[in-house]
Amino acid sequence: DQKCCWNQPPNMRVSCYALAALLAVMSGLEQAAGLEPLDVAFDGPPGWRMVDRFAGFRYEVMGNVIGVGFRQATSEKATQLGCFGWAQNTERGTVVGEVRCAKSVAPAMKEWLAAGPPKSRVDEVTVKDYENTKIKLHFSHFKILPDERQTCFRDPPHQCAEFAEGGGGGGSAPSHDEF
Repeated sequence: DQKCCWNQPPNMRVSCYALAALLAVMSGLEQAAGLEPLDVAFDGPPGWRMVDRFAGFRYEVMGNVIGVGFRQATSEKATQLGCFGWAQNTERGTVVGEVRCAKSVAPAMKEWLAAGPPKSRVDEVTVKDYENTKIKLHFSHFKILPDERQTCFRDPPHQCAEFAEGGGGGGSAPSHDEF
């Protein structure tokens, strides 16, 4: 979209317009050749694909993790590692969230979640790695979600009760953010 070029400094606008024109031509060529649009997660040379460079995962941490600064410490560690995402307390007494970061630091973030901050006690961590690296709630930084916001997923970890019971949601609108 060439409208975004106006947000660029004057010396960058020509490059921006040229890039926009090139992308439009490439898109037209792809369609003319009957090709699918580029999947930035999986297409491209190894090392340049999103799945080669980034990791995304959901987690749930069980133990003594409420009221001990777990979410704040998670946010600080994520920021230190260059990750973004979110953390939230649950009614079950666990902390859940999502992280997206460079693939090279994902293991360090997972290890930190398994250890937690000094005042916490982590009994178990459940992690679901996302194949395409995209997390469901996207923030530009690491955010602590309010406790009153009810967030759950169709599958573990942190599965909605109606899906855990095998109801599949029953066709009615859930009273929470479901992904």
